[in-house]
Amino acid sequence: MNQIVFLRNLSVTGLIFGLAGCITKPPAYSQGRPESQPRSNALNPHAPAAQPSETAAPMIEPTGALTLREALALALTESPELAPFSWQARADEARILQAGLRPNPVLGLQVEDVLGTGKFSAGQETQITLQLSQVIELGGKRAARKEAVSQARGITRSEYELKRVEVLGDVTQRFIQVVANQHTLDLALTNHQLAEDALRTVLERAKAGKASALEESKAQVALARGDLLVEGARHELNAARKKLAAGWRSRQPRFERAEADLFVRKPVRDFEDFAGRISVSPDILRWVSEKKLREAEIKLADARRVPNVTVGGGLRHLQGFDDQALVFGFSMPLQLFDRNQGGSAEARALLGRTEEEQKAAEFRLGMVLLGLYEEMVHDSHIMDAVEKQILPRTEEALAISTDGFAQGRFSYLEVLDAQRTIFDVKHEYIRAATSYHQFLAEVERLIGQPIEGSEPQQ
Repeated sequence: MNQIVFLRNLSVTGLIFGLAGCITKPPAYSQGRPESQPRSNALNPHAPAAQPSETAAPMIEPTGALTLREALALALTESPELAPFSWQARADEARILQAGLRPNPVLGLQVEDVLGTGKFSAGQETQITLQLSQVIELGGKRAARKEAVSQARGITRSEYELKRVEVLGDVTQRFIQVVANQHTLDLALTNHQLAEDALRTVLERAKAGKASALEESKAQVALARGDLLVEGARHELNAARKKLAAGWRSRQPRFERAEADLFVRKPVRDFEDFAGRISVSPDILRWVSEKKLREAEIKLADARRVPNVTVGGGLRHLQGFDDQALVFGFSMPLQLFDRNQGGSAEARALLGRTEEEQKAAEFRLGMVLLGLYEEMVHDSHIMDAVEKQILPRTEEALAISTDGFAQGRFSYLEVLDAQRTIFDVKHEYIRAATSYHQFLAEVERLIGQPIEGSEPQQ
């Protein structure tokens, strides 16, 4: 009979805790690795970080003409700097899972009146109590924890977006440099051809007794200098190609040529058009995400001011009477004093610091944008002057000096001076165009979005 009563009381105890919600089932969470995302998301600015995969699709190395869009797509799918964010995303999901779990119940065993005097000797009046207790969180602590961890995940996303834009900016800069080095090599080859033609003409005139030894020596020096310029331009181009290919983890580039028009551009917009986009910059959005985290931490700190309660129940066996009885318990800390006032004050102070840091970041970004804008405008003015005034006149001067030298009206020194002048002008034109597009690419990186028609035309 006592056994039946014992089992019945134990069942009642289990029912009580079942109704109290102490038996919880965690949400399903797959431990398997998700498949990697399709490459079609590579150019989507809002696409999340690619998830880790057991087997990644083999990279297709570009060949032939390479466009900027292809280079950016490869960088997004193959860049080693973006790979860690997929694992960080999984860690954030695990933290959210952990934050939503309830405390486990506690099993306790208490033995009383074991030893004593008189009738309490030899354990004759021993009382054995088997009890389950459960902490019940009050004040919305669990929801506040989940909210804080979810906002931490938002920071991870902001950092991924910041790194993504940085990777795209670096690849764009390297792509522009490759295009510029291609033009520099073409210019060096053209200059070398002019030096060969001039030396041939000087040698013919020297045989006819119409050219001096000085002119012949100058022509040979110009050709030797042309050889060095071609060799140096090839070296710089090869180095730039390797740096570009490194953006998609390739040690040896297979593409033949970077395809873009370096000298096509649109008029520079007003600075206010750039400054108005600072608020959506990844640098600023990262601080917005952190501010949301600080606000969630304040809610969590306030929730922790509310004490938890502990309820319990169990079964007691009284050895002296050989009977069983149910026992219940309830406990709650007395909130005579606020024991989390420091945590709340710290959370609010961190929010204030984050707001000030956001303002400082906006100010710094505005100053950097202004500097980039001024340099971009300067390079645009140089390009306009070269295109409309300087380059046409230097080409005309070279044509006049070359024809006059062939007819014997000018010396080779005048031809050499005209060749050097047009080489320097075209080299400055390439430098200004390169600098213009690189400054513009840096502006786009800072504001986190492309400016229509600003990139080198493909």
